[in-house]
Amino acid sequence: SFVTYLALAFLCVAIFAGASGAATLVVGPGETYATIQAAVDAAAEGDVIEVREGVYPEDVSISTNNLTLTSVDGPGLAVIEGMNVESGVITITGDYGVTIDGFTILAGAGNTYGIYHNGGSPVNPVTITNNTMEGFSSYGFYGSWGYMTGTTFTFTGNTMRECSTGIYVYGFDGCTIRINNNTAIDCADGMDLEEFDEGSGADAEVMGNTVTLDSATPSSGYGISICCPENTTRISGNTVQGPYDYGMYIEDTGCCGISPSVVFVEKNRIMGSNYGLYFDELTCCMPGEITVRYNVLEDNGYGTYVN
Repeated sequence: SFVTYLALAFLCVAIFAGASGAATLVVGPGETYATIQAAVDAAAEGDVIEVREGVYPEDVSISTNNLTLTSVDGPGLAVIEGMNVESGVITITGDYGVTIDGFTILAGAGNTYGIYHNGGSPVNPVTITNNTMEGFSSYGFYGSWGYMTGTTFTFTGNTMRECSTGIYVYGFDGCTIRINNNTAIDCADGMDLEEFDEGSGADAEVMGNTVTLDSATPSSGYGISICCPENTTRISGNTVQGPYDYGMYIEDTGCCGISPSVVFVEKNRIMGSNYGLYFDELTCCMPGEITVRYNVLEDNGYGTYVN
């Protein structure tokens, strides 16, 4: 009968949906998995790994697409202490999307990176939120792709403390980029952000970030450095304070994206650097519409410098 056919159809749909749904794997004392790596090794694409409060002495290597790792009891309560097996405490290599949310990530003696994502051309979102990365001799977060294409990169609410560079990213094409509301504390270079577009169009924001350097010794580095901001990039509401050589350094605007490059630099506050707001190779390779307004520059050797 029609009713029997309909019931069988719904049953088939339900079975299919159940078979294809993401699994949740739980890590912690008394849970199925004692280590994060064990859960990662058991996970399939799209699975969620919930990590309970506690300290996890391990390095984690991810080679499965679209995993979500979350500190389920609250931001900062799941602590990963590096064990020097990998250069990164968390390492992702290849074309993998990933979400990492809410961890405290501490360096072992041989870990030079907090989160290391290198290689490939991810087409799935990469989301790094609400993490603290501390004490890394190279980078708190390192992401270098060739290129991330047609997807979303979100880096929000993170804290990088006492790293050589807080965050480094390179290589986007046709992406939505959100690098907002992060904090870099006592990093020689706060944020190094490069190659926002290769020609497919960018929708990029670098907004609401705070970079501070509490040192009597001037740094030769950058509070926030942005290379190749393209169409459209908004650099707004950031604060840089401390003796950097360059408070905010913006170079190669319109290097390789869609013409014209449209860039807004507004409502930033830069204090105590040798150069406050430094532009190098402004509209270097194509026409651009660059708006610079409402910035506050205090106690810098140069306020705004255009080379």
